[in-house]
Amino acid sequence: MSRHALIRAALEALSVARAPSWLPRPADASGFVVTLHHVAPASSAAFKPNALLSITPEFLDSLLGHFAAEGWRFVSVDEITAPGAADPRRIAVTLDDGYRDNRDYALPVFQRHGVPFTIFVCPGFSDRTSELWWEALERIIAATDSLEAPGGRGELSTRSVLEKDQAFQVWRHWLTVEADEARQREAIRALSTKHGIDLAALARDLVMDWEELAGIAAEPLCSIGAHTMTHPALARLSREAALREITESIDAITALLGKRPTSLAFPYGYPAAAGPRDALLAEEAGLRASFTTQPGYIPAAGSRHGLPRVSINGLFQTLRFHDVLLSPGLWALRNRLRKAR
Repeated sequence: MSRHALIRAALEALSVARAPSWLPRPADASGFVVTLHHVAPASSAAFKPNALLSITPEFLDSLLGHFAAEGWRFVSVDEITAPGAADPRRIAVTLDDGYRDNRDYALPVFQRHGVPFTIFVCPGFSDRTSELWWEALERIIAATDSLEAPGGRGELSTRSVLEKDQAFQVWRHWLTVEADEARQREAIRALSTKHGIDLAALARDLVMDWEELAGIAAEPLCSIGAHTMTHPALARLSREAALREITESIDAITALLGKRPTSLAFPYGYPAAAGPRDALLAEEAGLRASFTTQPGYIPAAGSRHGLPRVSINGLFQTLRFHDVLLSPGLWALRNRLRKAR
């Protein structure tokens, strides 16, 4: 059984067992920050390796309506990270990378519900100088029947959907684990050139430019955060390079949008991509808060850096699963079990 199938089974079991009603309720829970990427109509393609990064506008609409009806309050990132008493039924909504569909499909939903949101912007994407390698890799594999394996390890068959999925995972692992950041960029550029993918054009197709970002930033519900300059895994960089990625992104956003961001989302956000050092760097750069993609609730006290976010996963567009995922007790229990081990 795949990892996602196991997660789905666990969420189904916890939902059937009405876990949110009996899970322990931690006293320090102060709500959740959730993260999205794409918000767009469902794709009919059979090969969708990035499907977990995309939810439909209809699901976003039902999600916001559901939690509002259940008595939750939607707040800004600045509010949920401000010092104060525990207030567990709060949600701050964030979106990573600055995809154009955030404006075209998500914005009308946020406006309809009056929900504030933060877009974490990577200037390299809006400048068309950084690589959306996961988007490029999906398009390359979708159009091929075979593909060279990374690192000169032969050929990968990509005839069937299963083979395409397997090839994507082989390349994803190599790009994010085996290759360093420089080799990752070199490899995806070479692969894209060979297979006719224009990386700058891909960014133009998918990500808002600065004029578009200025337009959405003028929306009262919207705030803009930083997402580094070129979207690297900061933990794989030197301290100096990692700090430069943070500060240059802050400076670019401030210069081009006229307001200094107060928070940062770490690219990728898992432990190997953003660790305690990087949380300290975000604080050193003068940001109020920084976020990973490790799930959990926002604590009422303590550091505002390296905070958790719960991903709204496109593979789990089921409201009852999110009742479970946004239960503070679920993550308190997980933390307790980890400490016991």
